[in-house]
Amino acid sequence: MTYDYNLQVIKIIKNQPWLMDLLKEVRKLNLLDWYIAAGAIRNTIWNVLHGYSSKSNIKDIDVVYFDKLDITKEKEKRTELLLKSRNSTVDWEVVNQARMRSIHPRLRVESSCESIAYWSEVPTCIGIRLEKNGALTICAPHGLKDLMNLVVKPIPKPYQDLKLYKERIEQKQWEKIWPNLKIIKIK
Repeated sequence: MTYDYNLQVIKIIKNQPWLMDLLKEVRKLNLLDWYIAAGAIRNTIWNVLHGYSSKSNIKDIDVVYFDKLDITKEKEKRTELLLKSRNSTVDWEVVNQARMRSIHPRLRVESSCESIAYWSEVPTCIGIRLEKNGALTICAPHGLKDLMNLVVKPIPKPYQDLKLYKERIEQKQWEKIWPNLKIIKIK
């Protein structure tokens, strides 16, 4: 039997009214090529798979978008402030992935999803967007299998930064929060 990980992720996200509300708030901004991404999605999935409240262990809501015409940090801050004025119960963090290209020259990407491919761990490389028609779009450049099977491993070459991966694994201590994770340790 093969599992449809896309369907499973969509079902989990659609069953989180708080997260669907956040997706609706971001959608109202009409940002270019946007996603709620990284920990907000990853941790929600891990929480559900561990039987925890889906809102547990969510530190912030990462919103990424890709706009080459305005790569100012000021636009990101204005967008964060607007989101905070609409929903101050969460800590919003907004980053234009087009601006990241100027900070990290190796990132020669042309979309948010391409940029998400460079994030350190495979299950962190996840983004969800709520389309105008109500459909959810998933960005998972390295697939959903590891996320849904609770496997944490570094992203593949040529994207990987093993030093950063090791630092994050040590710092995050995810196995203490989600004991069923299978974390691949790098020497």
